[in-house]
Amino acid sequence: MNTLLSNKPTRLGMGEIVAFRGARGSYLECTQGMVWLTIEGQPGDFYLEQGSGLRIASNGLVLIEGMSTGEIRQIREVPWPIRWTSRLLSTLRFRKHFSPRKSGVCGHSA
Repeated sequence: MNTLLSNKPTRLGMGEIVAFRGARGSYLECTQGMVWLTIEGQPGDFYLEQGSGLRIASNGLVLIEGMSTGEIRQIREVPWPIRWTSRLLSTLRFRKHFSPRKSGVCGHSA
């Protein structure tokens, strides 16, 4: 049983299983073939084909198995404070770079 999953695609042969916990908010994307998965706390089982995906709503156990051959990729979301801070810093850098004071516009001299 493999327990490692990351943003890089993980190849699963027929009957190979990936298991992990604590992935709430992550998005699983099937990048090749087909995989079966079940998630503790979410009703039913899921089959993902190439190009399809699923958001994990639980921190429970996730089991993924390759159906013939499949590849799966887990995309972890960045927590909102980090996303918000990153956007704020980008905006401030942009404003500093194009500041009217810096360019001598609006009656300001350099």
